[in-house]
Amino acid sequence: MRRRGTHRQETFSPLRDKTLANVLRHLFVTEFGYEKKVLFAEAMIERILETLDAFMKPAVLLRPGQLLWMAVVNDGHKHAHKSMKEIPQVPVVLDLVTDDELQVLADGEDFRAVRRGRHARLLEQALAQGGVLAQSDLAAITLTSQRQVGDDTARFQRAEDRLLPYRGSVQDVGATLSHKVEVARLLEAGYSEPEISRMLSPVHDLRSVENYAQIYKNVMKLLERGFAPSEISGILSIGKRLVNTYIEIIREHHPEVLASNPYLQEQPAIPGSLPT
Repeated sequence: MRRRGTHRQETFSPLRDKTLANVLRHLFVTEFGYEKKVLFAEAMIERILETLDAFMKPAVLLRPGQLLWMAVVNDGHKHAHKSMKEIPQVPVVLDLVTDDELQVLADGEDFRAVRRGRHARLLEQALAQGGVLAQSDLAAITLTSQRQVGDDTARFQRAEDRLLPYRGSVQDVGATLSHKVEVARLLEAGYSEPEISRMLSPVHDLRSVENYAQIYKNVMKLLERGFAPSEISGILSIGKRLVNTYIEIIREHHPEVLASNPYLQEQPAIPGSLPT
């Protein structure tokens, strides 16, 4: 026999169940066929509410100059060949304008230099919060053409001698080859894989660096055994453009590897390779 609560418990305890979670629970059970899967419905509702909470951060939590933006989640997967509707996302808070920027602008700093620094900061802030921004995100946020964003990114990376964590470089989607090529060049410069991992940090972990390094070494071995670039692309399941770029690095550091390959004789350059 169920014990009755006190008068106050019977009066006020039911009011605690007047929640959005219970409204959704009722809908799942009565209208969406979850009457025999209540625990499953409750787990789904919990995730839905967590997502809503992430989207609906109170304005008081955002400082002047900040904005809330959705980034592709940085979960170790490439999420290539998918529409944005199919890709997991995470909310990130970005500093669109900072006091330091306003100060250097007031001091006469070049607008282009400030813009390049801003693009770099937005990319790194997103990564620190578990997300990655594409260059198209930066174009939309800062009202800058995507071509200009790409130029800003390249110039910043050259000036600072470090890679920026935009989606193409972190998840290796699109045409970018930057990290794979950078790992190969650093290997040839004499750095170890753990050292390279620290140099690229936080963009790639040691496992990724080791994987890139092994692919480069495999390309070299297959070239030495006389395989054609197109065959190597198929054997290793990597793009022809990447193979061609690796060939140029190998040509620079190990010309003897290519000397006996019948497919690379009398070919001073490989079309489609990246410039050094």
